[in-house]
Amino acid sequence: MSSQILKPKLRLWLPLVLMVVLVVGLVQAQTARTLTPGVVMDGALDADNVAQVYTFDGTAGQTIKLTLTGGDGLALLLTDAGGNPVAQGVAQGDTTSLSGVTLPQDGVYYVTVLGLGEAAGDAVTFKLSLALETAAETTPEATSTPEATPEATASAAGFVPPGELLTVTGLQVALTWNATANLDLEVRDPVGGSLFFNTPTVDSGGQFGVNVNSVCATVTANSPTETATWPAGVIPTGSYEVLVYYQPLDNCPTTDPVTFTVNATVDGTPVPAFEGTLRPNQVFIASFKVNADGSVNAGLSGVKVEPPVVQPAAREIPPLPITFGTPVTGAIVSAQPYQTYTFAGQAGDIVSVAMNAISGSLDPQVLILDPNGNLVAFNDDAADGVTDSLVANLSLVLNGSYTIVATRYGQDIGGTEGEFNVALSGAVTQGTAPDFPNLPNGSVEVSLQWTTAADLQLLVRDPQGNAIFDDNPRVVATGGQLAADGNVNCRASDGSPISYIYWPEGRLPTAGAYEVEVWYQNQCNDPNPTVQFVLNVVANGQLVQSVTQQLQPTERYLTSFFINTDATIAGGEGGIIGTSLRPDSSSLAADYVPQIETARVLTSGETVTGSIRLNQKFGVYLFDGDAGDVVTISMEGLNGTLDPVLFLIDPNNVQIAQNDDANQDTTNALISEFTLPEDGRYIIIATHFGARYGVTTGDYRLTLRLN
Repeated sequence: MSSQILKPKLRLWLPLVLMVVLVVGLVQAQTARTLTPGVVMDGALDADNVAQVYTFDGTAGQTIKLTLTGGDGLALLLTDAGGNPVAQGVAQGDTTSLSGVTLPQDGVYYVTVLGLGEAAGDAVTFKLSLALETAAETTPEATSTPEATPEATASAAGFVPPGELLTVTGLQVALTWNATANLDLEVRDPVGGSLFFNTPTVDSGGQFGVNVNSVCATVTANSPTETATWPAGVIPTGSYEVLVYYQPLDNCPTTDPVTFTVNATVDGTPVPAFEGTLRPNQVFIASFKVNADGSVNAGLSGVKVEPPVVQPAAREIPPLPITFGTPVTGAIVSAQPYQTYTFAGQAGDIVSVAMNAISGSLDPQVLILDPNGNLVAFNDDAADGVTDSLVANLSLVLNGSYTIVATRYGQDIGGTEGEFNVALSGAVTQGTAPDFPNLPNGSVEVSLQWTTAADLQLLVRDPQGNAIFDDNPRVVATGGQLAADGNVNCRASDGSPISYIYWPEGRLPTAGAYEVEVWYQNQCNDPNPTVQFVLNVVANGQLVQSVTQQLQPTERYLTSFFINTDATIAGGEGGIIGTSLRPDSSSLAADYVPQIETARVLTSGETVTGSIRLNQKFGVYLFDGDAGDVVTISMEGLNGTLDPVLFLIDPNNVQIAQNDDANQDTTNALISEFTLPEDGRYIIIATHFGARYGVTTGDYRLTLRLN
């Protein structure tokens, strides 16, 4: 049965409680029998032993189940160390069960077994067991309700709603430091109030004092102090979060590190002092908990890590499954500041995760880990003035299991507590554009995402031949610009690296062909050489092209998109075009081989001209050579945007030489003084950067010379 009292036994309960309190007092002075989760204890009652008492150590927020089997009329009572009843039950039949009982505080708990009514004093044997329950387990009375789904197993167990404590002297918090720097104090109460200079009063009764050194017009270095006080009377019980901000201002005389002390007193009882040192723009977090009996516990404290990192404790929690469209409810408390959930994702999926507070003072923060455990996205505030969290339209880069970490501002050193729900939305949505809230919107947006420490370069070449990349971040003539360059020069990114090139909103950029290149520049000591990326092209908010591709170090991937004169936009072909040192002709093989029989045969010293167009991406030429001959082939672009590339294919149809740029000052191609390995007919392929996938066009001049 549940912990509710059965009405037929109600008249017996008050004497029972009084008797058990006496029994508990006696047992506390004796050697207690300890209950161990999962271990069944045998016991007996008779005229000389009207009650048996057992103990166990409990933790605030734990959910337990006590099961007693024996005869009818046996009763169970669970009390805390002070003899205060926590739960009770009377057997119907042979079994009494206290299920789903949440322990209110840390400490020793007492379990008393005794007989009621006619069973009092009878000789009876029984078995007693203790089990730790998960929030998904239900009491026997709940079996008629719909069964809990796997997605609903994270309940709000452990969160105790704030109560009220009547105080004689109230609550005081004081921040003191010893410099002219501008430090600011904020105290967040258990019912959601934030007390600081902008909100000098809160509904719970708190009042903020003077904002010292506020604009540095009038400053003091003689123990400047800011205070937050709750006057004598009722104050909320629960967790109070203390925040100290170091906010430098232009006219402040110092930006040096500042050491400070925070002292709190609750109804005359001092909380152990919090001490710390801050640098400009850092935030210090501490907390203390006011209990229902007036006692106070100090929480963790420290400087907030920015950007956030995933704490080891969060990674150790087995995640619960979450499905699209089914919100999950949970709770964050200081004893357990994390809940984790998992879902299956595919590269290119667009997903959103929202975490909303529904009770208490909770200030949610959501983190998302990829299948390798890397932090790829996080959010504290969904918008200005909104403390709920939202990761919107995240483009997934890898296939596999993703983890959502539901936590709070400050994570383990934070102090806000309360219930929340987490909702996963999105799913496999072809045609949905990713959203990057910290980057500017554009009429055209090209984004590159990956999850490793490697340096990938994103480059977009416009129809005029202008290249936009990290070394040339803006083209004034057309408006294209680079807004993010993730991991450039092996710089570590915050979360998932992203590179982003866009044209400002208002109108589409110039019509024509746009070339998009991804170059794996540097492994940056990342242990895994393979990088998978997601490349998205978005126009006017609509996804035009989405590519998921793997690269090895120095490899290059090339694709394109086309803006038409009627403002429509379409994606082009794409593929790996070789490495930075060795362009690859294989993408053209199926097309050039049939043209060999009719290709023009050149002689030494001969020069020819040709054209590269979107519908004619290469020219094929032949020449006869002997082993040991030294050949030089040059290809010069004459007009347009053409970026020439040369390939030399031997008589066995194997690529043996190639060139993209003759030197760093030109895009013209040159295979210089190459010694032929055998006699036979050789093939020259004159093309453009990217071979099959390139889109630069123009006329060229090609010259062959044999020595």
